[in-house]
Amino acid sequence: MIRNCKKGLISMLGVGILLASSAYGTPVFAESQNVTGVSVNVQVSQSNESGVNWTSANGADIVAVGTGLPPENAGVRGRVLARRAALVDAYRNLAEMLNGVQLDADTVMEDLAIKSDIVRTKTSALIKGAQIVEEKEMSDGSYQMKIRIPMYGASNSVASVAMPELHPNVTAAPLPAVDSTALPKTEVTQLKESNYTGIVVDASNLGLEPTFAPVIYDENGRVVYGLQNLDYDFAINHGMVAYASSLADAKSPTNRGGSNPLVVKAIAVRGGKNSVNKVNVVVSVEDGDRILLASQGGNILQKAAVVFIR
Repeated sequence: MIRNCKKGLISMLGVGILLASSAYGTPVFAESQNVTGVSVNVQVSQSNESGVNWTSANGADIVAVGTGLPPENAGVRGRVLARRAALVDAYRNLAEMLNGVQLDADTVMEDLAIKSDIVRTKTSALIKGAQIVEEKEMSDGSYQMKIRIPMYGASNSVASVAMPELHPNVTAAPLPAVDSTALPKTEVTQLKESNYTGIVVDASNLGLEPTFAPVIYDENGRVVYGLQNLDYDFAINHGMVAYASSLADAKSPTNRGGSNPLVVKAIAVRGGKNSVNKVNVVVSVEDGDRILLASQGGNILQKAAVVFIR
């Protein structure tokens, strides 16, 4: 399938969002569009206020900033037109960032949109429903809009659109068996009786990239923790992991790992079956068993009380 070099989910007509397709059925990203006399150039904002935020205080989200300029000699209508253009620009920037969200090691959001009309329709609605979090008129007459969509949530979230395509709504699979010979019996007993509040995997300095559905592997390739082990609705509402920049951050009261997590060190990061994207972590066989044993007491993994340090 041939893709336009400027890939994307939407093109703009006025302030409405219409999905556009190339001759090959691939969604394309319009270069520019005239909006009631306002020429809007598409450019993803480089502001540090925008981007895909996996560690946001408001929860993982995507924030986009758009800027609009009033046409010359617009008079009293200039502010209204500049605001409209800023919103169009923000929508476009949001769509381009949403396109590139890494859902798992082998899939980005755009891949789902290419394959499914339903995903394209839901994505269009998601973008149109983005929350306006800030807007302001600048001293030069331009207008700036900041909008956001949440990563997780039962509706109007990235997860609510992506999850049905990534994983069927079936009963969560049981966690894998523990290798009873990998750890001393005394440690096995201690881990089973522990009161750990979560799991922290320290993958700092390994180049780990965030994703919606990461996997914890052990060094033998066993899947210790994956999307199949989570309740379907829980995964949509909360996601699989939180990301932190330090151990102190991972142990903060607001993080899902709690104040007394089991901390293990990743020995590597890896991709999936068909990619080298560094979104999955690899731990030793022993640490894989520690994670599984520590989870037995409080269903830590099933509750996704997992934090990756990156």
